[in-house]
Amino acid sequence: MRLPAATARLIPEEARRGPDGSVFIQTTGCGIERITGIEGNTPHAMLVYQFPGSFCGVPSIVSHYLIQTVRLGHAVVVIDIANPEHPVGVSRAVIGGLMFPHWSGHDSKTHRIAITGYGKNRLFMLKFDPESVVARDSAFHDQPGRPGFDLSNRAWPHGWTGTAQAHGVAFTR
Repeated sequence: MRLPAATARLIPEEARRGPDGSVFIQTTGCGIERITGIEGNTPHAMLVYQFPGSFCGVPSIVSHYLIQTVRLGHAVVVIDIANPEHPVGVSRAVIGGLMFPHWSGHDSKTHRIAITGYGKNRLFMLKFDPESVVARDSAFHDQPGRPGFDLSNRAWPHGWTGTAQAHGVAFTR
C-alpha cells in the first residue's frame, strides 16, 4: 500500500550523500527526498521515491544504490539512484518472520549488510553484489541453523545475561 505523497514526506530522518553530491533523506513515511542546491543559498527538496507502508528505517548508500529497510514488507529494498531524479527498484530481500527491519550498515570490504530490527531479537546479514543483487547470507546463522544471530537469553562477554535489542549497526575499519 502506497500512502499519499504528502504522507511519504513526513518526518525526515536520515541524510546520506549520494554519488552525484546531492543528499538523500529517508522519511518515516517511507519516502526518499533528494536535496539539491546545498552548496548555495537555494536548497531544494523533491520526493523521488516512495516505498510501501510507513516506518521505513535507516538506509545505506553503496555506489549508486540506496539500500532501504522496509518495515511493512519485512524486507530490504535496493534502488538504483544513478539517475537521482528517477530512482528505480532493482532488488529486494525478504527478512521474513516477524522481524521488522530497521537499520542497515554496509561493510565495503566484504560486501555485506548487517540488518537490525524489531519483533525478533536477531541480527541478520545480507550479501550485496555491487551489480545490484541483495540476498540473505545463508552462511550467517546461529547454532540451531536459523538465519541470523539470536540475541535472546545469552551470556554476554561483559558478564550480563539476558536478551539484547540491537538498534544501530556499523562496521569500523
